[in-house]
Parts: sequence; structure tokens; C-alpha cells
Amino acid sequence: MAADSKLATLLQVLGKPLEVSLSGTSWLRQQLPPGETRFLRQARVDLLVPIATSPERTQALLALGPKRSEEPYTGEDLSFLVSIATSLGLLLSFERPAVAAPASPHAFGECPTCGVCYDTGVTRCPQDNAALSEVRFGRLLADRYRLDRRLGRGGMGTVYAATDTELDRRVAAKVIRETLVGSADAADRFRREARATAAFAHPNVVTVHDVGVADGTGAFLVMELLEGMNLREALERHGPLETPRTLAILRGVCAAVEAAHDEQLVHRDLKPENIFLTETRDGETAKVLDFGIAKFLSAPPASESETETAAGVLLGTLKYMSPEQLRGGTVQPAWDLWALGVVAYEMLTGTHPFATATPDDSHRAVLAGRFTPLAAASSDPLGAVQPFFERAFAADVAKRPASARALLGDLEHALA
Repeated sequence: MAADSKLATLLQVLGKPLEVSLSGTSWLRQQLPPGETRFLRQARVDLLVPIATSPERTQALLALGPKRSEEPYTGEDLSFLVSIATSLGLLLSFERPAVAAPASPHAFGECPTCGVCYDTGVTRCPQDNAALSEVRFGRLLADRYRLDRRLGRGGMGTVYAATDTELDRRVAAKVIRETLVGSADAADRFRREARATAAFAHPNVVTVHDVGVADGTGAFLVMELLEGMNLREALERHGPLETPRTLAILRGVCAAVEAAHDEQLVHRDLKPENIFLTETRDGETAKVLDFGIAKFLSAPPASESETETAAGVLLGTLKYMSPEQLRGGTVQPAWDLWALGVVAYEMLTGTHPFATATPDDSHRAVLAGRFTPLAAASSDPLGAVQPFFERAFAADVAKRPASARALLGDLEHALA
């Protein structure tokens, strides 16, 4: 499909899935030239889902033919496809062309391989000889925080190891993604993350030091710099965790969640990637990260941006959503408690409790509370814990633990 075609232009304007109907009186057929309607017929396209449609970047879309069942696409289908397209769009947003040297004073070079940052004038990374990518904002944020090395990327931004030049200390700086620069919604979410994380001080929650705007365009957060790995990396490296370590980690995480719920704050995206394991003088400490989509229960509905609740967009990570969250219900602490149950199951077994052949099967299993029995998921003798997960994943929310403290107590009793 030509990027300058009438069809591509329509997708740019609509910004949402387009169901293809080419009957004699259809709106779409009247809009398109004959060559494009002929292309759609020959390709047997029934649905187009935009991934990225801005002319200034790589453009992409999902083109789907008729369903094998020959039934029309449902609202649930569209919701799932929009979520996939959103994730794919994040991958495209990370594209950065290699440049000879960043020419702008509000830019710096970043090694795409090791993530080390360099000032203007350096063209290649001396460590691995890779051509540097241009990052289009100043390396020194607010004339104070110097970006040193990229640590990772997420849906909202990029996290760097940085130096606080005023206090001469190491910090972490989360900078809004380049494709979201100038977005009022994204800036609001960044501010909400800072407020939510700073709303309560807790040893098991990452500490936010500062929040600001870089070069008048890009929002940033400055947090404590954590050394270690997230829980997902620990599971991939070591497999299922031993019972004492599982309980020690969950004690910290549940304490953080309990404190957040006491402040009427629901995280909404608890998962192993957002639990960081860092070494302290007292041993391993778990820290809860990323309050970017957290929500205060007392906040008025209008405080949430329209894009967050646009058609088919679910906030959070599907594999850790409770039945109520998947149905788009009212935000409640039970959402976090369900996710904690999923995380606990993964820590003990190394597998996901609702891992099935297809996303649809997984969705139905979650709604029914039908998880993989522990005897089938682990070779360890964990049969005594089966009743705990039957309660944690009950379809009826009233049958589940009522708080993070209660959930932890039930698990400790089951593992005793």
C-alpha cells in the first residue's frame, strides 16, 4: 500500500481500526479511488488497525482478512488488536537513525549497543565502535542531572543512570519518550507518576527526588538509582525461587501495596518487571516501581485523560489483570491483589497460572478463575498451597483475600 494513498490518509485521520466494507453504497467505497478498492478486494482485507501513521516516522498497520469463523470482528477482537498495535507502535518509536554527530546543542549521542551517553562531537562509541544515535534533547537536565548511560526503555520513557551534579550523587532519570514530547496527556501521566510515588514514603517503593521539564519540551523524573535486577530477570536466570526467598520478597512488595492502598492508591500494573530486587546492608530488598498508571480512588473521573480510556485501550498488562479489570470495571484494590497472586504463583512455579494456547483461552480462564493446578505446574510438593491460589483466583472477588496483608498471611500459613 502506498504511504500517500487515500486509504493511508484516512487511517491517519481516523487513528482507529477501520472495518473494510466495499458494498455499492458503502462510505469507504465512495471515498477511495477504484485502484484502491480493487487492491482491498484482491487482498481480501476485512480490517485495518493502525500501528503508526505519522508521516514523520515509519508507518505501519495490521491488515486482517476474514475470520476463519466467517463471523464479523467483535468489540473484544478490536480491543485485543488495539492493544497489540499499541505495543508494536512502541517498538517503532525506538527507531533512531545513526548520525555522524549530533549537531544540535539540545542533543547528545547515545550508543545503541551499551547505552553510554556522549556529548556533541563524538561520532562512535569507543567501547564497541558502534555509530551513535541522536537523542534530541540536552544531556544535562535542568542544568543539574547529567545522563550517563541508558538502562532501559518502557512504554512512557527511557531510564538513564545519571549524576546529580549539585549533590554529587548517582541517580536514575526517567525521560519521556521522544514521540510523546509535546503531548499534554503524556506530561500529565508523568506528573501523576511523580505525585503517586511521592505520595507516601516507604522502604519498598522507589524514591522520587525531582520532576521537571527538559529544554521546555520533555518531562523527566529523577529517582534513586537501584543496583540489581528486576524479578522477571531473576526468574529467567534462576527459575522458581525457594520458599524463604519468595516470602521475603513478597513481604516487601505486600507492605508497599498495603501502604499504597492505605493512601487510596491502586498501582494497576504490578508484575515481575515492576518489582526490583536490590542489595542493601540488610540483604535483598524488593522495591515497587512504575506508578505511571496508578490511580487515586478519590480522584474525580475527569482526572484521567481521554486517551487512557479510548475505545479498546486497557491500562496495565493483560497477563496480570483481574477479571474485573479485564471487564473495564471501576478501579479497586482487588486489581492489585489479583496481580500479587499471579506474581506469587510465578515465583513458586516459574510459570504463569493462566498460560494457555491462545489469548482467548487465557482470557476465558481468568474470567472463570480456572488456573493451572500446582501439581501440573511444578515438580515440587506444593499441594498444600493449592487452596490458597483457589481463593486468590476466585471468580467472586468477595472470596479472595481482602488486603495485601491478608494475602501474605494466607500464603505464609499455606507454606508453613
